[in-house]
Amino acid sequence: RTGWAPIVLPTDSRQNPFGDEFDYAILGPIELGPGRFAEVALFHKRSRTLFVTDSVLAIPPEPPEIIQLEPYPLLFHAKDDALHKVLDSPENRRKGWQRISLFAFYFSPSTLNVANLFQSIRDAFAAPDRSKQAYFGWFPFQWQDNWQQSFHALSRQGRLFVAPILQTLILNRAPQATLDWVNRVQQWNFQQIIPCHMQAVIKADGEQFRQAFAFLEKPQSTLAGNHLPEADFQLLQTLNRALTQTRIVPPAKLD
Repeated sequence: RTGWAPIVLPTDSRQNPFGDEFDYAILGPIELGPGRFAEVALFHKRSRTLFVTDSVLAIPPEPPEIIQLEPYPLLFHAKDDALHKVLDSPENRRKGWQRISLFAFYFSPSTLNVANLFQSIRDAFAAPDRSKQAYFGWFPFQWQDNWQQSFHALSRQGRLFVAPILQTLILNRAPQATLDWVNRVQQWNFQQIIPCHMQAVIKADGEQFRQAFAFLEKPQSTLAGNHLPEADFQLLQTLNRALTQTRIVPPAKLD
C-alpha cells in the first residue's frame, strides 16, 4: 500500500512490548555513499539465542540438504575442466559446495584462475554436456591444486566469522561504532547464534562472537588466528580502492 512509513525500533529495547522476552542492539546505519548498512542483533533471553541477519555466519563443510534437492549446480562446480564428466556422489557434491562457497564470499579466490577465452571456447565444443544448463559446455574456471586450503581457512569447521565483503567494504567504514555494538552484544548470555545465511544453529558464546570482529582491532595480533588469508581478498581490495578513489563510497577508517 502507499503512504506507509517504516517502523523504527527505539534504541532502548525496554520501550517495546516484548522487552521482557527479547533484548536487541542496533548497528548503524553506516553511511556508504549510495546507500546505508544496518544490522539488528536480537537476543531471546529464555532460549539464550542470538539472532542476526548478516553480521556473522559459519559455513558447513557439507552442502545443506535443501541445496541437494537439485544437485546439478554442485556437480557443475565440481568439474576440473570442461571435458570432465562428473558423477553424482557425496564427494563431488561436497567439492562443488566448497567451491561455490569460495565464489560466494570472495568472488575470485586466490586459488582460482580464469582459463584462456579462446581455449575455453574450443573446449566447450568438445564438452560431454553442451546443454543450456551447462552453459553449452563453457567452463572457464581452472582451480589450483590447493584450492581446498582456501576453503578450510574460510570455514575452519564451522567457525564463526564476518563475511569478507563486510570486512572490506562496509564495517571498516565505522570500526568504532561496530566494536561498540559488538561489545554490547557480547555481554548477553547467549549460547547459540542463528544467522539468516548458511549454517544454523551455531554453538557460540559472546567471546566467540567478539573474536569474529578481531579484524577491526588495532593492533590485530592478539586474535590473528581468526584472520582470513589476505591473498583471497585481492579482488575485494581492488574494488575497495576503486570505489574509494572515485568517491562512490567514503574511505575506510582502518588502514
